[in-house]
Amino acid sequence: MHTPLAFISRPEGETIKVSREWAEASDWAMLFTLATLLFLLGAFAMWAWLIWRRTTKPEPHVKLLMELEGEADEARMTAPESEPETSAPWEQPSDWWKKEDS
Repeated sequence: MHTPLAFISRPEGETIKVSREWAEASDWAMLFTLATLLFLLGAFAMWAWLIWRRTTKPEPHVKLLMELEGEADEARMTAPESEPETSAPWEQPSDWWKKEDS
């Protein structure tokens, strides 16, 4: 058997008459909780829709940047191996500081 609440005494018929003030407060609490839940679900749905829209329909300047990056990647893939750069006469080799053991 449940222990009765301290502020509501149970009558002998095991039914409790709850005053209208308590019922209104519980109704408002339930409505507030439901509204908060629906608001959060709507916010997450909007966030997911915005992410999906940005990936499928990017803005024109972002689309242009993506195309330029794709072209640069293709150029790197199709470019033949470049010859090693020749250095100018006044430049030293990159390992000039190493001591030779010979």
